[in-house]
Amino acid sequence: MEKNGLIDRLTNKLERLLQTKYSLFGIAVISFFESALVVPIITDPFMVAYILANRSKTTLVIIVTIFSSLLGGVVAYFMGMFFSTFMLAFLSTDSITQFYQISENFKNQTFIFTIIGAVTPIPYTLVALATGFVKGGLLMFILGTIVGRTFRYSIVGYITYRIGPRSIKLIQENIIILSAIVLLIIASYYLFFY
Repeated sequence: MEKNGLIDRLTNKLERLLQTKYSLFGIAVISFFESALVVPIITDPFMVAYILANRSKTTLVIIVTIFSSLLGGVVAYFMGMFFSTFMLAFLSTDSITQFYQISENFKNQTFIFTIIGAVTPIPYTLVALATGFVKGGLLMFILGTIVGRTFRYSIVGYITYRIGPRSIKLIQENIIILSAIVLLIIASYYLFFY
């Protein structure tokens, strides 16, 4: 019985915290760091909790989360670019040639790879770092991030708003299905247009 009391107290404290004037800033910080650093933080549960506590601000939290994630992704992109320049100084001429051959293939797919990283459980930060590392197009990276994160966070926000507390379980159960659908759409695109 005490365990339920502790959970209830923590839940009440979290609900009060999410209704403060700083809670949206907290979501922005979490979203930024999830995208900028390789850390085991997922923004979605915090966003869901915020929406459940502040239903009238659903659209606002989605927008803040998308653009905070974008800023974090751009930081990771430039970190990848910095490490690329640093690492290339230690490679042989043959290795540098191979690196540039491989990176050319990746650069041409920056938009698609970014969408995949922004929507699926593949860590988006790793995609951002890799894109910067091979010096993929920054504009395509930004556009891919906006498209992918808008898709992901809008679905999470909409489901949370419409279904309420049951949405947490629904999102957890269907993230793999959502990821598979996105990958299927991208694969179909390649089959028909390449």
